[in-house]
Amino acid sequence: MAQSFDIENRTEESIDNVHIALRRQHLTRSNIMAILVAGLGSFVFGYANNVTAGSFAQESFILKFLSGSNPDSVIGGIIGGFLGGGFVGAVIQAPISVRWGRKAATGTAAVLITVSAALKAGSVNVAMFTVFRTTGGIGAGMLLANCPVYMSEISPPHLRGMLVSNHAISIIYAYITSSVMALAFHFVKQSYQWRLQFVMLTFFALLLVGSLFFLPESPRWLCEQERYDEAWKILKGLNQTPEDPEASIAAAEMAQIRAQIIEDRTLPRGYIYIFRTPHLRHRAFCSVLTWVMGQSTGILVIANLTPTLFAALGYSAVLQLSLSIVWTVCGVIGAFFNAFLMDRVGRKPLLVVGGYLTTATLICEAVLQKYYLDGHSKSGTNGAVAMFFLFIVFYGSTVDCAGYVYVSEIWPTHLRSYGGTFGLGSFFATAIAFTSPATTAFASIGWKYYFCMIATCIVATTAIIFVCPETAGLTLEEINKKFGDHVALELNSAEAVAEAMLKQGNLHFENAPASEPNEKN
Repeated sequence: MAQSFDIENRTEESIDNVHIALRRQHLTRSNIMAILVAGLGSFVFGYANNVTAGSFAQESFILKFLSGSNPDSVIGGIIGGFLGGGFVGAVIQAPISVRWGRKAATGTAAVLITVSAALKAGSVNVAMFTVFRTTGGIGAGMLLANCPVYMSEISPPHLRGMLVSNHAISIIYAYITSSVMALAFHFVKQSYQWRLQFVMLTFFALLLVGSLFFLPESPRWLCEQERYDEAWKILKGLNQTPEDPEASIAAAEMAQIRAQIIEDRTLPRGYIYIFRTPHLRHRAFCSVLTWVMGQSTGILVIANLTPTLFAALGYSAVLQLSLSIVWTVCGVIGAFFNAFLMDRVGRKPLLVVGGYLTTATLICEAVLQKYYLDGHSKSGTNGAVAMFFLFIVFYGSTVDCAGYVYVSEIWPTHLRSYGGTFGLGSFFATAIAFTSPATTAFASIGWKYYFCMIATCIVATTAIIFVCPETAGLTLEEINKKFGDHVALELNSAEAVAEAMLKQGNLHFENAPASEPNEKN
């Protein structure tokens, strides 16, 4: 039976009213719980990434793997293998996520990390350890790319920045946990000391596998499969409040999601299509630029080598590990501040300010290490340590959360997983370029190595000012306009659709309009 929806003649005032209603939308317990459980995937990535940082300072690990003539090359291989695997994982998660769903991509990654972590714990030589470190990197890359995509697709527009920030915050929680475990296991005076960290990683990965039974699938992915009733049930459950018992705001978003997906379904997919299409190349360039800037701050160089860098400044093994814990705590404090600011000041200002602030601290760090790395001045050494801490506060407060949020939200639903590959693929590619040779570079050219990162970061940060549009406060479908795309159903019209459907008692969205009524299809 045909239905009539009064969605013409909507005024600018009505558009403003819809956005005001969105901003007043309450955050529900269901939404919070889904975001927190999804954050376990981010946590597992963080633990998998940071687990070797503590190992490099543990005596048993050094004796087994780093006692040969080329320890710097071994460390570079271990770090590079993980990051290279991460790049592969960021690429292959897209077809899995698109074909079988966001949960399937996370589940595949969790199984890979579980198996590889158990085999790393049982490694008998450095070759075996490096191979399974690389395998674990594939799973970790899948998580890093897929988790923020999932979070962005279940978050209400006005709080998406804050909620998707849980991805970065969970990663830093994992860094803290890993650093605490490394310090605790330092006092285990047995040959299996270093293996305990990887036993813990196996445990956390198994928890992630179990958590998938409690997570809903992404409503947007379900809409792509034409499973509209399932998608609406999940979206309503995530957004229904006592103040809005019919979830009318979520219904408007659902109508818009469906209309946009119907329009996008006629379009091609894949990386070749992205490269051939100007507005998609723009998105790809924004995604790559975001994490080229983020990684050229040197964050993973410092995060993976904090104990090693503190050792170079003359601190004992216990102090190296203890300072690493405090360093990551400063990072999570900054990330909470970042999450608070993001929906208020926007993504782009945080990225730009963060790029320049972290660059300034790296310049100071390089100068201090040039003159005081030999330890002849206690004040100079303390100043160098202080710069590391100031760096992580600046990075955590600006770039860390904003980068993940931005690259996950600027893509249309049918290409969002592919878009995640561009953003997080560049994360790993830039990390490989700077982190894999870092140990050798610091040993050969010392403080000068910081300027390789500084130069790249300044150029990338400046480019963001001119290339990247702001996206805060918009629905994922409305962001399409920022890149010159057509929005199938404007939000104010979608609100009218939902209003009419609620009045008619019919919320089966297969009957809703698929576009604006005055558009020629």
